[in-house]
Parts: sequence; structure tokens; C-alpha cells
Amino acid sequence: MLEVSVQPHREYLTANQPGQKLFLALKVRPAAEVANARPQLAVAFVVDTSGSMREVVTEPTERTGQSIRVDGKDYEVVRGAKSKMDLVVEALQNLLNSPQLQPSDRLALVKFDDDARVVQPFTPAGEKVRLVSAAERLTQYSGGTHMGAGMQEAMRLLENETGSRRLILLTDGNTFDEALVEQVTAQLAQARIPVTAIGVGDEWNDDLLADITDRTQGKPFHVVPDTQHPQPPSLRATELPQAILGELQHAALEVVTNLGLAVRTVKDVSLDRVTRVYPTQTEVDRSVTPHPLGNAEAGDWTVYILEFTLPARPPSRIRLAQVGLTYEVPGKGYRGEVPPLDVVVEFTTNESMAARIDPQVMQWVQQRNIEMLVKQATVEARTDPAKAAKTLELARNMTVKLGNSAMTQALDRAMGELKGSKTLSLGTQKTLKIGAKTQTLKAEPGSELPSDEEIRKITGA
Repeated sequence: MLEVSVQPHREYLTANQPGQKLFLALKVRPAAEVANARPQLAVAFVVDTSGSMREVVTEPTERTGQSIRVDGKDYEVVRGAKSKMDLVVEALQNLLNSPQLQPSDRLALVKFDDDARVVQPFTPAGEKVRLVSAAERLTQYSGGTHMGAGMQEAMRLLENETGSRRLILLTDGNTFDEALVEQVTAQLAQARIPVTAIGVGDEWNDDLLADITDRTQGKPFHVVPDTQHPQPPSLRATELPQAILGELQHAALEVVTNLGLAVRTVKDVSLDRVTRVYPTQTEVDRSVTPHPLGNAEAGDWTVYILEFTLPARPPSRIRLAQVGLTYEVPGKGYRGEVPPLDVVVEFTTNESMAARIDPQVMQWVQQRNIEMLVKQATVEARTDPAKAAKTLELARNMTVKLGNSAMTQALDRAMGELKGSKTLSLGTQKTLKIGAKTQTLKAEPGSELPSDEEIRKITGA
């Protein structure tokens, strides 16, 4: 029920040379026989209801000159505009009227501010009146930001659900209970529940949300008020309802869930890193066995890069590792496994053979490295803008060669900002970091590759 392939970036490696890298592309796709086995969805929405969610984020048609004070802060009263909370309520209402939901799908709603509360426990999507009423009650709350408490309430609800489970988290600020967030994230990862984390504005902790989505194999979003005139890969606030609907569409396509990866290596071969590189990018937690790979959508490949470091070997053809998978098909009530696949390469003294690389695998590797360079540049920008500019230029060159125009444009804007102000704003940093994870492309034959020297410099290959 699951199609699987493995492909190393080199089939021939240099003999007697220690410390070489091997990048292995692992591709999985639900077989045609289960492509229509749509799972029942169980989705918990965890919504920030702190006072800052009253901030207007779309262009008003009329300004009143009046303001309202919520939780010690003043917010302008305007007409014809929507607040962050207005858009959340609208998104939930649109979702309930969408044909993407089936009556048997189950939804729950949790709010968090100074504390957390279940606004609506899991309820069949067919009971629209109850769910819409619950969404509208979100506007009644305000206070601080205790995201961990909200996630904990959602986890408590989700652990009793079946089918394809998901948590959709929305926040616009830094949380007061980060330690609890990390604790609940570990529980969600152990339960194989992916988190879609949506950060609105510039005040939330992008590293924390990225950690949540990495460990749970979820997806992050960056939403920017329309009043700031955002450009891709950030989302405009008015695009939030459609983005949430899109996440439910993807969830319905994830007919294979709970993918688990088992890797057995021969002596002195180490598995250093596992990264999902398509359709979005996340780091896989190797401290958990089997390694949690998340879910796979019908109709397309989900692609991972496994990075190995190899010892010196004399000329010979050997098996370096075996790769096995376990998975579930909730729509058919089926659990399966893929027998171990051998990873075989040949060590040779023939330099021309050792120089051959698989271009598609290296495109995936380079796509993975863009995120690494973006993170590096945001750190460098704090103390060495010139160095950060060079790092961004290198990342930009990769996006050009890969044909990733959305990230190329985002990097161009960042480089212009860095040149003018000698720093990167919080919003720009978030746009780049989230964009590097979400603006990923399918590797295609014939795309221009970086030189061998560039590959060695960035990857150590």
C-alpha cells in the first residue's frame, strides 16, 4: 500500500578516504489502491485569545478617531476592517461550510490567554450550529499568552480520538509557559500528531514554533497584517481563512499516517541527520525510535534526505545500511511495514566514477541547505552585517539555480534591507525562516546545479 524508493547521491565513493558524506533520498507515496481511502479527521484548534488579538490587521474604510483599551493596551476603533480574532472566527466559519469537511469529521476548539479552556470539545462537523457558536465565543476572552496550557488541553482531547489527528495552533505573541510548550510538544510527537503552527505579526517566537513543527512533522505559517503590505512567502492576514482551509484539504489527502523509519548501519557508519525536504521541510527527531516521519499525501511523493558519514574503505562494493518503514492507513484500518531496503555503494580508486552525482538528489540537498544558510545569516546580522550579506547571497544563488523564485524575491528584499539598515527586522527574519521551510520545490531533472566546490563547501560531501 506504500510505494518506496531510495537513491544515493553517489553510487561510487572514493576508496580509502575517511569522513565522506552520503546523501540518500528516501521517497514514499501512497499506492493507488489507498489513494481514495480518506481518513476521518480529528482536528483541534488552539487559538490565542490574548488582548493583542484585537489588533486591526486589514485596511479600514473609515477611521473614527476613537480607541478601546483591552488588557492595558489601546486599540484603534475603525470601520470596515478586521482584527486578528475576526479573521480566526471567519476562518472557522468558512471551514464549517466547506465541502472539504465530512459530517463525521470531528473538531474541537481550545482558547488560551491567562489560562486555557476547552470552548468546544470534539464535535462532529455536521453539528454546525454548535461549532459556529463556539467560534463566535472566542471574542469574549482576553488576557496574557499561555500557549503551553492551550496545547495541553488540546492534547488531552486528541489522545482519545482516532483517525487522522491534527492540532492547528494560532498565536500572535511570546508565551509565558515555554517549558510547558516543550513538554507538550514531546507528547504530541510521541503520539504522532502533527501541528500546524500559525504565527501572526512579528512578536511570536519563530524558533519555538519551528521546533514544534519539526518535532511533530507539521507546518509553520507566517501571517502579516495587510496594513504592512506583505509579500510572499508571508501570508496576508486576509489569506488566513483560506490557509486554514488548505491545511484541512492536505489533512484529508494524508491517507498514510504515522510513518516510522528504522535505519540499521554497518560498523563505523553514522546517520547524522534526517530531513523531510518535500512538500515542506522539517527536521526529523532521531532521538525517537522508529524515527517519526509524519504523514504522506496521496498523489505525490513525500521526500526525505538521510545524511550519513562514512569511514575509509578499501575498493569494494558493500552494503552500508538497511532502511525499513512502518505506517498506517486509517481509512482502511490497516497497519503495514516495508521490508528493509539495502543501501549499497561501491568504493573505488577511479576518480571519474567517484565524481558522478545524482542531480535530483543533490537538488534536494541544496534545497535543505537554503534553510541552514538563512538561519546562519539571521544570527550573523546581529554582529556582522557584511558576513550576513554574503551568506544571504549564497542562499540566493541556490534559489536561482533551483528555480525557487518566491525565495529568491524574499532574499532580494532581505538583502536590500540589510544593506540599508545594517540589520534584519523581526518580520524579515520570520519571513525568511518560515519561507525556507514552506517554499520547497519538487526536484526536476535538468535544473542547473551548483559546482562541485560549492557542494563541498556547504555540505561537506
